[in-house]
Amino acid sequence: MEIIIKGGYVYDPLNGVKGEKLDIGIKDGKIVDPSKLDERSAKVIDASGKVVMPGGVDLHSHIAGAKVNVGRLLRPEDHYVSFIKAITGVKRSGSGKTTPTVATIGYKYARMGWTTVIEPATPPLKTRHTHEELNDIPILDKACFPLVDSNWFVLDYLSKGEIEKCAAFIAWLLNALKGYALKLVDPGVAELWSLGKGYGLDFDDEIPSFGITPREIVTGLCKVNKMLKLPHSIHLHCNRLGIPGNYSTTLETMKALEGMGDGISVHVTHAQFNSYKGDNWPALRSAASEIADYVNGHRHVSIDIGQIMFGGATTM
Repeated sequence: MEIIIKGGYVYDPLNGVKGEKLDIGIKDGKIVDPSKLDERSAKVIDASGKVVMPGGVDLHSHIAGAKVNVGRLLRPEDHYVSFIKAITGVKRSGSGKTTPTVATIGYKYARMGWTTVIEPATPPLKTRHTHEELNDIPILDKACFPLVDSNWFVLDYLSKGEIEKCAAFIAWLLNALKGYALKLVDPGVAELWSLGKGYGLDFDDEIPSFGITPREIVTGLCKVNKMLKLPHSIHLHCNRLGIPGNYSTTLETMKALEGMGDGISVHVTHAQFNSYKGDNWPALRSAASEIADYVNGHRHVSIDIGQIMFGGATTM
């Protein structure tokens, strides 16, 4: 089968194409020069005003696992808002809008042009079920990032400076869980949260039970990540998310990883929530420009925005 996609804005980072208006030819499932195809017999798709890109990769979307199921239980009404009828031999049924069922997730992502989606936060003890759900999501390629930010073995090894032992444990954990990369959420906070504390823990605040700071957790696991040559940088939800004035913590976190080696050392996720100025809620304002200026000027850090969408939401 021959297809010509005409007049779209093409983005192909691997080949250095950045929004050029081009035609794309496809023959027998492969990209070819469109001038070599017969437009009279080919299927022509008018992509005017649209983006044409290789399969999209969403490296941070909560699509499977324990917390998503808690969201489904908390929002039974959500499953009456949107539903898909099954067609035997074609597609499965599904429901839900902000906490959709697994089949719905696969179908809706595929319709938007995404081919790979990552579940970015799976607790090690719950990861078996995370994989069971990932396996049931149709069409998409999937992976998951195990949570390691407050793991007692990790904190113990890092507090003693035993990087190689920490690396050995992380290697075992990733192999046992079939995880793809390391996820850190508010490094150290879960340990304090278990004691009824932790809100507002800053980058250089000490975690008393281990005598370690979030700075030491992040830099130590970055060293482990490079030691193991993992395929993705550490995936970091910075400390003090959603708190006025937290942009300074975000900047300090990114600066702490300067000079850690070649390539990207850290991916800061949903950065919008960590880009706030002000010392109280009435004084809250955006520091997005400061964060963007830093990221654009340094090669060791990448971000995703974590943009706010209008309408209902279920916060994970």
